[in-house]
Amino acid sequence: MEEWRDRIAALPEEHREMFQGGTLSQFFLRWPLTLSHPTFVGAFYGLLISLALLGPTLIDQTSIGESYSNSIRTWSITALTIILICGILGGFSAIILAITKRIPLRLDRRRKFIFPIPFIGLILFTVSLLEPSLGIPEQLGWVLMLAPGPLYVHLSYAPRWRMLDRMARGLKPIDGPIEVGKMRESKDQDMLDAIDEISEE
Repeated sequence: MEEWRDRIAALPEEHREMFQGGTLSQFFLRWPLTLSHPTFVGAFYGLLISLALLGPTLIDQTSIGESYSNSIRTWSITALTIILICGILGGFSAIILAITKRIPLRLDRRRKFIFPIPFIGLILFTVSLLEPSLGIPEQLGWVLMLAPGPLYVHLSYAPRWRMLDRMARGLKPIDGPIEVGKMRESKDQDMLDAIDEISEE
C-alpha cells in the first residue's frame, strides 16, 4: 500500500472521510494518483456522457436520412469533443487549485440534488431532438448534462486529489495556513482538523 494510504487509514473514521470523500471520489482514488489526476477524471466523465448520447444521436441522424456509418462518425466527433473539453476543464481545475490552494467542498447534503441533473439533461436533450415541437431548448440539455462533472471535479475532487498528491510526495497536505471565516461551514473546520492531524504525523 502507498504511504499516503497508510497515513489516511490510521486516521479516525470521521477524519479519514475528509480525505477520501464520498463514494465517487473513493472510486477514482482507488487508482494510482497519476491515473486519477483531475484531467483523466474529467475525461472519464466526458466518456460517460458520450456513451449516453450514442442512442439519441443515432436516432436523430437516421431520422433525417443519414446512414448508420455517418451517424457513428457524427457521434464519434461529438464524443471526442466532449471528452477533450471535460479533460481540459479537469486539468485547468488542477492548475487553478495549485494557485488558490482551496480545500475540498464537501457535497454530502448536495449530492442528492446534483446526481440526477445529468440524467435530466439527457432526457431534455433527447426530447428536444425527437419532439422539436415541444420547444425545449437543446442547449438546456447540453448544459445540464455537461456542467455537473466539471463542477464536481473543480469543487470537490481536484482539491482532494491535490492534498493526496502532496502527501504522496512527502509534503503536508496544505502548504501554508488556511483561515476559516465565520460564515464557513463547520465541516470546513472538520477538514482543517483532519489536515492538522495528518500533518502532525
